[in-house]
Formats: sequence, structure tokens, C-alpha cells
Amino acid sequence: MEAPKIQPIEEQPSLSDQVYAALRAAILSGVFAPGDQVHEGEIAKQLNVSKTPVREALSSLRAKGLLVPSPKRGILVAEVDARSVRELYEVRAVLEPKAILLSVQRTDSKKVAAQGRKLLDEAQRHGKRQDLNAMSQFNRDFHELLYEGCENAKMKLILNDMRDQLQFAAIWGWKGVTSSWEYERTEHLAILDAIAKGDAERAAELSKEHIERAGAKILSVRGPIDPDKPGAAPGEKSARISLAERVG
Repeated sequence: MEAPKIQPIEEQPSLSDQVYAALRAAILSGVFAPGDQVHEGEIAKQLNVSKTPVREALSSLRAKGLLVPSPKRGILVAEVDARSVRELYEVRAVLEPKAILLSVQRTDSKKVAAQGRKLLDEAQRHGKRQDLNAMSQFNRDFHELLYEGCENAKMKLILNDMRDQLQFAAIWGWKGVTSSWEYERTEHLAILDAIAKGDAERAAELSKEHIERAGAKILSVRGPIDPDKPGAAPGEKSARISLAERVG
């Protein structure tokens, strides 16, 4: 007799993972600003959880470079300063073009180019509305698509680990700056054209130039972020609500 078939139970994310996802989203969407203090007890109270999953989530966010320890102020959201931006973009300018070159050589480049154009079309709508958070996420998705097929797990791991820091730097680095999205789009389309033609060397070259220009632009217009400026200051009611709604 055949045993009754029972639907498998889908694995649910742990409470620690949920808290991590909530805090990560809050940081990357600007709920917390660079230099803000992150209080373990306050977060636990807002999310209605114990301190243990919060502590574990904060540790993971520190490992990702989004939070940093301070001897006098505890755990802080990382600053977006000239040094951190320069270091991020120097590493990215070395690794990402190589990953794109390998991806063009090892995957269906025409399919990647078509997917990239769809992403750019979606992003353009948000660009016209000056939605920095949405634009930053589309930019992230676009660049991940370009090197996804590189078939080098270690290279992708390093690049993906940097993505949160790059997205955070992009959001705060461009605050108050007139968008250059159309110019960025032109550069993106040029990279896609090279990919569609299977020209790996040209795609890598254009990618490197694009990354170096983006990093230089941020460095030219932004210094360290002043945490006292108006924005997503900790403790505001709207910030507490938007964060708490992400868990549960």
C-alpha cells in the first residue's frame, strides 16, 4: 500500500534572518542615515522580538560592512566618506569588468543583453520620478545580471558581498545631486551593445570606464555625510513604523 502523500513544509526564515532582512532594508532605503546609532534594545522593542535575534542580525550587518563599532557610541551605520567610496570603487573596477568578460564568453550574451534592456526600460520610469531608492535597486540588479554568467563562484561572492555597500554609497552619495540617470543609461546601453555582439573585451573595457566615472563623480560631489542633516534621523515615528512593518 502506497503511503499517503503529504505536502512538504516550506522552510521558514529564522527570526534572526527576518530581523536581518528588516534592518538591511531599512538601512538601504534610508530609514537609517550614515552615522546613526543603532540601539539593540530599541530595535528589539520596535520589532517585538528578544535581543538575541537582533544581536545576531547586527553581527551579520557588521560583517557586510553596513554597520561599524564605535568605542564611545556603540553600533553605528557606516559613513559614506571619500575613503570608503574610493576603496569600494577601486575593488569593483578590477573585479566586475573581468567577471563581465567571463560572462560574455561563457553564457548566452544576446539573452543577457535583452534582459538588460528590459531592466533599463523599467528603471527609466523611476529615473524620471527621481526615485533614488528604486533607481539604486535597478542599477544593482542590472550589474548583477551582467556578471551572473561568469561561472566563477568566488568572484561573484566578492562582488555580491560588496553590493549592499555600493548601493548604500550610491543612495547617500547622490543625495541632493541632480540625477545623471540619462547619461548612466547611455553608458549602460553601450555595454549591452558590446555584450549583444559577443565582444567580451569591449564590454569589459566599457564597464571599467563606467565604474571609474561613477566613483569619481560621487567623490567629486560628496564628502562625509553629516548625520545632523534633515532626513532619516533615528527615533522618528515614521522610521519606527516603516521598520516594524517589515517583520511579522
